Amino acid sequence: MTEPSSNPFEFQGPKESSMGIDWKRAIHIFQRYFWIVILFGAAGLSLAYVSTKRQIPLYRTQATVIISSQLPSYLGSQLKSNLSDITEDYWNEKRYLETQFEIIRSSQLSLFTAQRMKPQHLFRMLGTPQFSQREPTPLELQRAAAIIRGSLQVVPRSESRIVGIMVVHSDPFLAKVMANAVADSYIEENLKRRLSSTKSASTWLDKQLGVLRDKLDNSEKLLYKFKIDNKIMDISLDQHMKTVSAVILNRTMQVEKYSTELLLVETKLQKYRSLRKKDPASDAAGDFLHSASVAALRTAYYDIIGKLQALKVDLLERNPLILKQEKMVELSRKNLRSELQLMDVTLSAEYSVAVTNLGTMRKWLDSTREEALALGKVEIEYKKLERERNETTKLYELVLARLKETGLAEELKTNNIRMLDPAVQPRVPFKPVLVLNLALGLALGLFLGICVLILLYYLDNTLKSQEEVEQYLHASFLGHIPLMPHHMLNTPEYDLFIFNHPRSSIAESVRSIRTNIMFMSPDKRIKTLVVTSASPLEGKTTLSSYLAISMAMSGEKTLIVDADMRKPRIHKVFSMKPQHGFSSLIVGKSTYDEAIFETHIPNLFVLPCGPIPPNPAELQQSDHFDVVFEGLRDRFDRIVFDSPPVGLVADPAIIGQKVDGVIVVTRFGQTTRHMLKNAFQVLSRVKINILGGIMNYVDEKRWGQRRYYSKAGQKGRYGYYYQSNYGYYGEGDPEEPAAKPQQGKEELHKKSPEKKKK
Repeated sequence: MTEPSSNPFEFQGPKESSMGIDWKRAIHIFQRYFWIVILFGAAGLSLAYVSTKRQIPLYRTQATVIISSQLPSYLGSQLKSNLSDITEDYWNEKRYLETQFEIIRSSQLSLFTAQRMKPQHLFRMLGTPQFSQREPTPLELQRAAAIIRGSLQVVPRSESRIVGIMVVHSDPFLAKVMANAVADSYIEENLKRRLSSTKSASTWLDKQLGVLRDKLDNSEKLLYKFKIDNKIMDISLDQHMKTVSAVILNRTMQVEKYSTELLLVETKLQKYRSLRKKDPASDAAGDFLHSASVAALRTAYYDIIGKLQALKVDLLERNPLILKQEKMVELSRKNLRSELQLMDVTLSAEYSVAVTNLGTMRKWLDSTREEALALGKVEIEYKKLERERNETTKLYELVLARLKETGLAEELKTNNIRMLDPAVQPRVPFKPVLVLNLALGLALGLFLGICVLILLYYLDNTLKSQEEVEQYLHASFLGHIPLMPHHMLNTPEYDLFIFNHPRSSIAESVRSIRTNIMFMSPDKRIKTLVVTSASPLEGKTTLSSYLAISMAMSGEKTLIVDADMRKPRIHKVFSMKPQHGFSSLIVGKSTYDEAIFETHIPNLFVLPCGPIPPNPAELQQSDHFDVVFEGLRDRFDRIVFDSPPVGLVADPAIIGQKVDGVIVVTRFGQTTRHMLKNAFQVLSRVKINILGGIMNYVDEKRWGQRRYYSKAGQKGRYGYYYQSNYGYYGEGDPEEPAAKPQQGKEELHKKSPEKKKK
């Protein structure tokens, strides 16, 4: 078993990316199939041009109107629409404008517009201008209304009350006529609706005015009768209530006054009666009684007492003067008592008067209060009647004012909608826009073309580049073999092409591959190698022949072994019909001299398959195989084993463990990435030294002219591949070998029976 050798030319290619997008491959597909994008772009451009030219040109124009939410106030701020549906109490500005937009779009307005249009315009719109001399039928009006409505668009301007009434039509003149007709009809219909509302309001207000007039008369009569019944005709009820309130207040104050006087008199009387038994000349009585007569008597009394005291100082007790003076004292005291008794009568009389006055005043106060209560009930009823009279009066005056305003509005015929700018006839169509349609068609075509490329990217999983081979084989890319001209495919000359055409591009490619293989491992010479493929029909036998021929032409003794013991083909390449071969050599039924044949190509020998064994894998795993393998190594400088596809049988893996390296052949545009990845897994599982990959049948037009595959700084990448389409260098040159394919076959037929010895 041969272990993979370490060398300075170890693979350093791209690893399998987890990103999912191979940008180099994507760019390659884009470059290769760029014509698809161009084709789709041209198709989109052509379709856009044709469809644009086939479209009917459309013209658009618009008439602008101003929609106010309130009527113009010509007679003051009080003149407004009476039964308007646009007052702020019920509709806000936005809802009102939306309502007007729907009115403009309505079928009723379209029908009214059709009725107002001139017959020649209407029949021109219907496409029957020959009938313009007669009046349109109802069915024709309905058709015209449908056309108007279908051509109509409402275009409000933001942040304003300006609204555009736009019409789109194929006839620019009709577009202008229809836009102006719709605007005029809308303004007229709005005015009619308002006048109708005003007239209805006038009728209703006039009727309500009569009802209110009767109600007001009845209220006046009831109020008059109430005044008479309650005797409040001379003054107003409010004035009467104020008078009664003033009387109540005055009498309340009088009651309080009389109560105070009664209390004072009563207090004096009680104190007098409590002091009546005391000395009338005492200080207590004097302090309480402030009568002038009592004061004079008390003064006289005290004078007499003073004189008596003076006499007693100078005279004896029984002196007549003293006795006389004592009598005068007694008389004075008696007079004082008499005066005090008179005072009692006076106070009693005052007390009685105070009680009488207080009682009388209280009766008057109670009477006045009862009168006030009765008057309050009258006031409630009076105010009720008065309120009804006032409310009826206000309502009557309001309805009367509204009736007058409505009449004025009806006379003025005011309208909250007016024309701003009438529509003008457009000069150029707005649709179709050729440049825009061409741009869209081109963009759509290019987009579809790119989608096709993306689809090709994901559907085509075949190998088409060096990078893909390196990525999925995890080995170096040794080179590629150009596709042979179609007239030479499947011809006898095909498998020996590089010998007969040594200066061809194919021969140059094979020599580059041979050079890469020879210098791949400088520390260990690659003497034996296996050529296999991921799947059948990838040209591995042809490539094995090419490599063996190239090595032989370089002066090395080379043996090509047909190790495909299931479908051998090497003997056909060299036109042999051998009886012995590789299988018989292994089982010992033939010798080396019997099994190995020399070809007409110098230094090239062939070991055909021989009889097909029933168990190739077991035969290749036997000890006899190892003995034969070592014998071949001793006899030849280079040995090339042509083995079956590694993805189908185990033979390449068995032989690959014994040789110095394995070369995997892929076919351009046929071998899938999955096949190559599977081949790598099979070979790497048994630790086989994979020298690299070769891509066969490469279409140079798809691969790229003059493409270099050696990367700067990468060791071991000696070969540069230069191609010049499919021509040959020096066709018919004298240096070209004289042997032709047919001659080679004849010589091989001659040598085959002779079993020329090595």
